[in-house]
Amino acid sequence: MKITNVLGLPQPIVDAVTNDPYDSGASDISVTRLISPPRQVALSAKHGHEVSEDCSDRLFSLMGQAMHHILERGGDVGGKRIIEKRLFTDIGGWTLSGQIDIWENGTLSDYKFTSVWETMNGLKDEKVEQLNILAYLCRVNDIEIDKVQIVAMYRDYSKSKAAFERDYPQHQIGILESPLWSMEETKKFIEARIEIHKAARNVLPECTSEEMWERPTKWAVHKEGILSAKRLLESEEKAFDYCVDKKLVTPENELKKGIYIEKRPGAKIRCENYCSIAPFCTQFNPPISV
Repeated sequence: MKITNVLGLPQPIVDAVTNDPYDSGASDISVTRLISPPRQVALSAKHGHEVSEDCSDRLFSLMGQAMHHILERGGDVGGKRIIEKRLFTDIGGWTLSGQIDIWENGTLSDYKFTSVWETMNGLKDEKVEQLNILAYLCRVNDIEIDKVQIVAMYRDYSKSKAAFERDYPQHQIGILESPLWSMEETKKFIEARIEIHKAARNVLPECTSEEMWERPTKWAVHKEGILSAKRLLESEEKAFDYCVDKKLVTPENELKKGIYIEKRPGAKIRCENYCSIAPFCTQFNPPISV
């Protein structure tokens, strides 16, 4: 990957981003890649050396690495705590590797710098998958696991929102426990994912809507002067029917004064903002027909 510096950030930051020490070791696939979209992983293997990414887009990753260095200050407490250890196992014909953040007294904790909205509705599926695969790696390497959790540090935390919004986190750090899968369940999941990634090396699959974090197009019914929509609907026709049902139209079948319907275009959030390989993806950038 080529690192650029479009914003002209200080060179020490550029150097820190460029000299990323990440190494998945002698493995065929890492936990992070195992749960990533197979199309994305296959394209990265082919075009990774051509990818350009600006260092300004790597700052949150840099903050996460800094946190891991800080955690190491706590020490291993006489060998009772495991910190930043990479584990390996052979499964499905491949070597799988993953690095744990902290293990102590049977609890595996993954520390994340994250935004509040990412955890407002609990852990996303991919976080649960990641934790359980890491737990599996621990268990096959004779490390006992009783509990898995995310320790979330909110980078965009607001005390004022915490004071007035009921569902907002009350502290800048939150501990979110994940369901713990059985060894058999986790092994089946890992084997299935490995087979999908093997197949992707031969025939490139398309990403699913879920993998692209696709947000469908919606039509919002608004009232002038009010920021939030009264209702979001799947089509313009359904939005208008809602207005009819709520008596927001005139006898002439027109929207009443101050009522309007706004189209909110859909988006592929991961592709547009979080996939560095997107420029090489023909699903996201279909070839132009001539």
